[in-house]
Amino acid sequence: MNKNNKTAVFGGTGMLGSSIVRQLEKKGYDNILSPSRKNGFDLLVKKSVEEFFENEKPDNVYMVAGLVGGILANNTRQADFLYQNSMMILNVIEALKNFSPETKLLYTGSTCIYPRENPQPINENRFMTGPLEETNKGYAVAKGMGIIACQLYRQQYGINAIAAMPTNLYGPNDNYDLKNSHFIAAMVQKFVNAHRDGTELVFWGSGRPRREALFVDDCADACIYLMENYNKPEIVNIGTGYDHSIKEYIEIAQKVFEYTGEIKWDSSKPDGMYEKRTDISYLKSIMPDYKPRPFEEGLREVLKADFGVEV
Repeated sequence: MNKNNKTAVFGGTGMLGSSIVRQLEKKGYDNILSPSRKNGFDLLVKKSVEEFFENEKPDNVYMVAGLVGGILANNTRQADFLYQNSMMILNVIEALKNFSPETKLLYTGSTCIYPRENPQPINENRFMTGPLEETNKGYAVAKGMGIIACQLYRQQYGINAIAAMPTNLYGPNDNYDLKNSHFIAAMVQKFVNAHRDGTELVFWGSGRPRREALFVDDCADACIYLMENYNKPEIVNIGTGYDHSIKEYIEIAQKVFEYTGEIKWDSSKPDGMYEKRTDISYLKSIMPDYKPRPFEEGLREVLKADFGVEV
């Protein structure tokens, strides 16, 4: 791929988007656009998206923007997550078709698109095969619709749209708001608070559910590799291939922080899905050198980058 090509990153100020920009720059890409609301670009406004594609006609677009949040935000704002995430991808792919049909699009969904009950690990063929987890149904339906949009616009209009399904991400520039963040970010913030001022550590549920946690730069590298090398309609999981229980993540954080205080569990709060480990064999068949870093290593990088904590 020509590294002078014009590359746009939608969502470039978010965790994954900013990582993609960093990794692109490291790889020598020097014509990167990262439009945002600060400069008048709004993915929810059809005209704004149309004007961007009409004026810029980028060679490649990473569509990694979206309304995101943890279990609390997802469960209490289901309609918002459905509407905003649906409209963003529909505005993008329709404007691309009308004004810049030669643009290649990489769209990121989420592994929450898969049914609540799955054989483990979850491969890409599980998409649309069963009922969804109720606590994030709005987000999952919107992301699933984005996948179908990529496939149908490819089929009908010849748009080169590919779709990647990242697992749970963490890393620099995450959202650490305890009301809206995902588990890993919330856990990190709680440990930082306890480390700095002795705040009591309380976690939701039983601690038994198992989760993957993928360092965001590893995901960004995989997205860039797919943009450079992959041109098929089939979705591609981006995960780690292994998981830990919630309690095990907390034990790793305890070790990193050298925390010896009490940890409490609020069993009145939901666990969410018990397990959702992704099958990454398809990704590894495309990208044989893919090797995500262990959680402890990634956690130490996050603490240094976002909190200035050396542990």
